[in-house]
Amino acid sequence: MHKIEGVLAAALATAACSDARQQQGDPAHPVSWVQDIAPLYASQCNSCHSGPGAQAGYRTTSYLEALGPTSAPVAVPGESSSTLLNVIDPAKADAVHQPVSSAFNQSRAWVVDGRVSYSSTSIHEGGILNPNDPEFHMNLVRAQNWNFSLCQGCHGADLTGAQTGVSCQTCHVLQIAADGSTTCSSCHGSAQTPAPPRDVSGDTDPSTAGVGAHQAHVVGKTFISAPVPCGTCHQVPAQVGSAGHLDNLLPAEVNLSGPAAADSATPGFDPNTLSCSGVYCHGNGADLANDTKFQLRTPVWTGGTSQAFCGSCHGLPPSPGHPSATFPNCSGCHPRTVNAQGGIITSTDANGARTSFHINGVVDVGR
Repeated sequence: MHKIEGVLAAALATAACSDARQQQGDPAHPVSWVQDIAPLYASQCNSCHSGPGAQAGYRTTSYLEALGPTSAPVAVPGESSSTLLNVIDPAKADAVHQPVSSAFNQSRAWVVDGRVSYSSTSIHEGGILNPNDPEFHMNLVRAQNWNFSLCQGCHGADLTGAQTGVSCQTCHVLQIAADGSTTCSSCHGSAQTPAPPRDVSGDTDPSTAGVGAHQAHVVGKTFISAPVPCGTCHQVPAQVGSAGHLDNLLPAEVNLSGPAAADSATPGFDPNTLSCSGVYCHGNGADLANDTKFQLRTPVWTGGTSQAFCGSCHGLPPSPGHPSATFPNCSGCHPRTVNAQGGIITSTDANGARTSFHINGVVDVGR
């Protein structure tokens, strides 16, 4: 939402766009962030309220930051008692803010009369880009059961702008059907799978957190196991608008379960280091608890193929306690898991799904 720009022509303002939804705000008070407040705050406020060391942790360098957090907004549409206004009100400002109190009148016109409008246009004044406002565009789409046809009427079937010249894809990376309907792949993944790449930011590089090793797990690209279901790591929503899905902030929550917790493993994921630990799939669990020959049991999500290889999760063979054997001569005892060359066996079941006895929660021993 930081880069949206452009103003609709007057002819469009009275044509298709005005028919699509009601106008927001009061056109008599066109004070807006882009045209008025951003330049004002750049000269009056940003010297103290910018960067990682911003005073009181409050930044005025972008629209969303100037509004304040959703849990405690400092600029509330239509509210003259908003914290932002009280702080720079000439009648109330402390010694630090008295020098910038000249910004009060313009700020009040923006907050109270302009309803913290992002851009001065008679089509989307007010809260269309304000997450704290009932008219926030996500709320409007939610009311349509996550159908984007309302937006497509003006911004085009691909939401890149059409006659408005204003692209929704500046901030989003959406792939919406011609009728506005959505699927999981509308926001992330592809037509083949909802798993990234692409992630919700449009990234496709596996070194980014939103992409990482999704394909290695969900599709099983490394061919060392059957594909891992999405629900092993995430709560999978029944619908796009299900609780805990779009209403949660990024990054996505990781709740390891199912095969990750097999054989009494206690899996966990560290969002700071982007690494998992205690995961059955990477060698943790009761059967391998005493194995000391493994090489890597805390793989990094963005580390690529270097994070999972023969010997990373368990010794070749595991030690101590395992009968004497020399890799790749494993198939004599594990014939359904390893072939004569030491490669992991993957097969396809009657439904066409790839299966494997490797990393399935049960030790395969047989002759």
